[in-house]
Amino acid sequence: MNRKVAALVCMPLLMSVFAVAAVAQEADFAANRWVMHEITFESRADYADPFNEAELDVIFTGPGDITMVMPGFWDGGSTWRVRFAPTQVGLWTYESVCSNSGDTGLHGIVGAFECVPYTGDLEIYKRGFVKTLPGTRHFVYGDGTPFFYLGDTHWTMPKEPFDTVFKPIVEVRARQGFTVYQSEPITHPFSHGPGYNLRDGLDEADLAAFADLDRRFDTIAQAGLVHANAQLFWTIEPKEGGYSQEVLRQLSRYWVARFAAYPVLWTTAQEADKDFYGAYTPTDNPWIIVAAAVGEYDPYRHPLTAHQENTGSTRAGNSAFKELAAHSWFAAQWSPSLTGSPDFAVPKDYWESGGGKPAVNYEGRYDYLWTKHFGARAQGWISFLNGMFGYGYGAIDIWYYQSAYDMDTTSSDGVDTITPEDKATPWTQSLHFETAGQMGQMRAFFEGMNWWELEPRFGSWEWFIPVPFFTRTSVASRGNDAYAAYFYNPTRLTGLLRGLDQGPYEAEWFNPRSGETVPIGSVRPLLGMACIPCKPDKDDWVFYLYRAQEE
Repeated sequence: MNRKVAALVCMPLLMSVFAVAAVAQEADFAANRWVMHEITFESRADYADPFNEAELDVIFTGPGDITMVMPGFWDGGSTWRVRFAPTQVGLWTYESVCSNSGDTGLHGIVGAFECVPYTGDLEIYKRGFVKTLPGTRHFVYGDGTPFFYLGDTHWTMPKEPFDTVFKPIVEVRARQGFTVYQSEPITHPFSHGPGYNLRDGLDEADLAAFADLDRRFDTIAQAGLVHANAQLFWTIEPKEGGYSQEVLRQLSRYWVARFAAYPVLWTTAQEADKDFYGAYTPTDNPWIIVAAAVGEYDPYRHPLTAHQENTGSTRAGNSAFKELAAHSWFAAQWSPSLTGSPDFAVPKDYWESGGGKPAVNYEGRYDYLWTKHFGARAQGWISFLNGMFGYGYGAIDIWYYQSAYDMDTTSSDGVDTITPEDKATPWTQSLHFETAGQMGQMRAFFEGMNWWELEPRFGSWEWFIPVPFFTRTSVASRGNDAYAAYFYNPTRLTGLLRGLDQGPYEAEWFNPRSGETVPIGSVRPLLGMACIPCKPDKDDWVFYLYRAQEE
């Protein structure tokens, strides 16, 4: 059906010139730019199995003859819908195309609407859906403004009671400065989905669960968060359910139809790249079919990835998905060392082997499951200063609601011990962990500089010499105009910056625990070097040096 629609777009649209002129005289309704608007159609044909017996597409034509083909979806009985977020201000026309051209309720329906500017306060609608650009290592809004990726993890989103758990968490995370909501459509690792069973196709019994997902996607969007969501069901389900490639494509099309008009990022499935730890093979992985289909049907070309296995198994260099046409970023799973400087080979692989695509430290240790506040905080700073321009934070009883996973063991991150009593902390407490606010403070620090221009130095002594050599640190710089160094060694010792010119520079300490800045003053390098003063105390600190006349 999609190839057929593509052919239609290349020729004059099915509506006549007179029909176009007629609808252009007066718009049927107004829609805000970038905000999802829904149009309902009523089928006039009888289908025993609507999901399999008919397909609906709607061709939208906007200012400058921009054309976008949006798949529609069956939503029970004779009801079909299309969801669309206009990308340009001005008059848009649309026409429906049904695989059953005799269905006069779905085929050949024309209309028009006026797209008006969004006047609210949410950046995602003021600036436009997040996207990637070739050779650009960070996400940008639709208008090209850099987008700061700070995610919160919810692998069992559908399980969270909507009014008493899900919605309050979304609202608080938005206030805390998070920009992304990371989710999986699972209620249990071995369930068929969040209340639906797609092994026997999609029927009326499944629609209530999809309607529940609708209101969750909508709530996340209304909070101004971008939704980094995986598709359909748990990663092993295609194998256990025996889905054919064609069925996976159909289901992927349905997912796009329901959710692509929201501000989203596609993450395919949890740890699907490269083969879900041997459950599949990199060449026969069914999630490659899903990722390719989502990319094909999505007219917005939302950023698409496949959540990766841990970096001990999978990185950019051996990704099974990176050559897909739709693949545009990496969702890494990295837990950097807290007892020494990080294994720089991990982020360096993404920087050098990732084709210039954004890399996000999508999953690491969760606060009060496998780390505590220091580790959860450090992961964010280590990620950004090593070229992973995005971090997925997670806290106990939120990353996985009411989990029993690894809850009765004692864990250690090398610095802190996490006991079963720690792991029993409920979401009502973990929602307000100090680290959540500290992540917002980290975002404010980076947004106070051109963070997207930072280059990671991966422990190179050409830029920084630690004193002593085992000092735990990550360093990035914007040429020799600005340097940021994160120190997380349990001493006050630091090191020596290199590569500077005569300056002058200004320097300050940033406290990642409180968000406070401690001025140091002017710095004049000697022979291209500057000695970083001792940290104010033995906790973690960020040293920031910048060219004085630029600030």
